[in-house]
Amino acid sequence: MRGAVYVTRMKYSTRLMVRCAKMYYEDNMNQDEISEILQVSKSTVSRILAAARNKGIVKIIVDNPLKDDYIQLEKEIESKFGLKEVIIVDSGSDVKETKRNLGRAAAEYIQRIIKDGQIIGVTWGTTLREIPQFVENDRKRKVTFIPMLGGIGEAEIDIHPNQIALQLAKKFNAESKLLHAPYQVDSMERKESLISDKNIWEFFKLFDSIDVALMGIGSPLLNTSTLVESGYYTMEDIKMLVQQGAVADISSLFIDKDGNGDKFEFNKRVIGIDLERIKKIPLTIGIAGAVEKKDAILAAIRGKYIKVLIVDEGAARSMLKEN
Repeated sequence: MRGAVYVTRMKYSTRLMVRCAKMYYEDNMNQDEISEILQVSKSTVSRILAAARNKGIVKIIVDNPLKDDYIQLEKEIESKFGLKEVIIVDSGSDVKETKRNLGRAAAEYIQRIIKDGQIIGVTWGTTLREIPQFVENDRKRKVTFIPMLGGIGEAEIDIHPNQIALQLAKKFNAESKLLHAPYQVDSMERKESLISDKNIWEFFKLFDSIDVALMGIGSPLLNTSTLVESGYYTMEDIKMLVQQGAVADISSLFIDKDGNGDKFEFNKRVIGIDLERIKKIPLTIGIAGAVEKKDAILAAIRGKYIKVLIVDEGAARSMLKEN
């Protein structure tokens, strides 16, 4: 090779490593440009840069401006529970503040990951209600938001899945499709009658095409007032569910500590997606906060219903203590 570049087998001169590193890190040249100047291959440039790091010529420092660094804690939970990504937020001074923190983080995450052509399913609840207000979007997104179950009875309208889908679609300048049905009926005969309706049947087909699911993780013991206000449950129903081992609900489908939902009769009468379909969704995002929800979150993880978890610090640390 012509010029002043002398390279022996996998050993590069200090001058070469410094020259290459300066071009790449200080002059912002890409590896193609450097390879042309140094008259070596692009793969050799990559090896020279790696050698410079190994020799300590290049030192990469990440100056973290975050007040509370949860990065290591997130990595530990991802590794322990096999999750794709964990996002931890501050535990607020009260439940409302924690839910706002979770909503803000969920909004940022959705903005990062959604892609044109996707169908995004949403469940319901007071935490998901917080998400739309934090979405910052100034362009039309070619996505469709849909509810993953019917309406939640007499509960507050803004926590209904239809309403959350509508609000998110509005924020993203996107489309939405709504499910005009109650989320639960009092008999299997009634459910079969509803599903046989052409419009509802066509909507149900969309469940198999959901690309991303945004789901709150509930707990029957903590959601008692909301469940009763919905008009679908009595206090006796909730006591029975707890006695049967229900520790969590996802899309209003109850599961036990191991993530199984087969034993719960109420699940069979839900007008919405089922647990097996949830497992098949490519990207499922669970959102929950408070130490008291630890068991519910763990049940959702054990059942393999969530791949990404957005959680507050208190719940996150309590999860790590679990054997």
